[in-house]
Amino acid sequence: MGSLAVLAKESGHHVTGSDINCYPPISDQLDEMGIDVIPNYDVDQLKLSPDLIVIGNVMTRDMEIIEYILNHGLIYTSGPEWLGKNILANRRVISVAGTHGKTTTSSIIASALEELGEDPGYLIGGVPINFEASASLGSSPYFVIEADEYDTAFFDKRSKFIHYPTETFIINNLEFDHADIFKDLDQIKWHFHQLIRSLPSKTEVRVPINDDNISDLLDMGNWSSTKSFGMSDEADYSIISNNENLHIKEGDVLHGNLSPKLFGKHNLMNIISAFSALRSIGFEGDKILDAINQFNGVKRRLQQLDQFISHNVFDDFAHHPTAIKYGINAIKERFPDQKLCVLAELASNTMRKGTLKDEVVNSFSEADYAFISASDDFEWDIEIEFGSHEGVHVVKSDQDLINKLASIDTDGLNFLIMTNKSSLPFINALESRI
Repeated sequence: MGSLAVLAKESGHHVTGSDINCYPPISDQLDEMGIDVIPNYDVDQLKLSPDLIVIGNVMTRDMEIIEYILNHGLIYTSGPEWLGKNILANRRVISVAGTHGKTTTSSIIASALEELGEDPGYLIGGVPINFEASASLGSSPYFVIEADEYDTAFFDKRSKFIHYPTETFIINNLEFDHADIFKDLDQIKWHFHQLIRSLPSKTEVRVPINDDNISDLLDMGNWSSTKSFGMSDEADYSIISNNENLHIKEGDVLHGNLSPKLFGKHNLMNIISAFSALRSIGFEGDKILDAINQFNGVKRRLQQLDQFISHNVFDDFAHHPTAIKYGINAIKERFPDQKLCVLAELASNTMRKGTLKDEVVNSFSEADYAFISASDDFEWDIEIEFGSHEGVHVVKSDQDLINKLASIDTDGLNFLIMTNKSSLPFINALESRI
């Protein structure tokens, strides 16, 4: 919604918004754009007499402001519907979907397009380091967007991506998530299928090879041109090592030298999916790789924090067990001789419900130490589940974290912060300790 506000502002509208918890980097971005954020959902804010109210999916029936909007016949819409009709309708849209990697992949594509001489529009759920903001109208025909499967609004329970016209559609992966919205993985597949069955046959679809969940999805029906990407030679687009250099293989053609600033196997998959999308719209392979090599990453996606001189400290938005495992493995592979301490907050609805609790517990297995923040609204006993795991500490407060950090030897440790909320409490704790 913050990124949407940026696009509306760039389109010439006067924009205000409301949110209970607006934190960096999006809060800083909105402030720089001169977009006022009202820190409540009180009815009084409607005295502004807005021409149009764009309602996010955090809003529900029985909220006083929603009942007022409905009872007084005020004009409203959802964010995805407004975006689809007002921004995307006449653009060449590249949509990036899937459980993981949407932000990084869409950021790679948008950044590469800029390196290739375009001025793309984009809307991304994070802030690419190469860009000043998480969204921009751009002036070229291309628009890159994260295609989120989360529901649209209280009055439209379809996935957001159903509203986005798309020329190229990437599905990075497909796992169960958003337990507050979906009852199981089959329901998520059903929503993806509703989009696929509405795509024009000329739409280019890109999917990972040998992903059983996506294969099941496509077996439900697929009418668009589809190609695969992955680490296997069987994929239409694959990454191969040749004399210690990385290349992307497309059919029988080897493209350029791949030397990305990103690290981790999951980021190689993000890179190759981005490459496949850029090839689908006609850019030259070697030039695409040159552009990808310039990409500096996304804030809070395995972002190294510069303020820590004596330790490697990374900030990551991970909030799913697979993403946690990816991040831990990436740092352990990059620094094989150093121990890793993870500071994590299990803040998503899926995490708090305990729907994937076994996967969550196992996802920390490669960490040498883990400090996991607990809250009172967990629907499973986090202390019992992690109790038998040596090196894992459950913390109840910021001060508790500081105290428990003091019990370990931090010399030579790398640190990884993982939360989909503000990472500042973890950063402050580390600043007081290392």
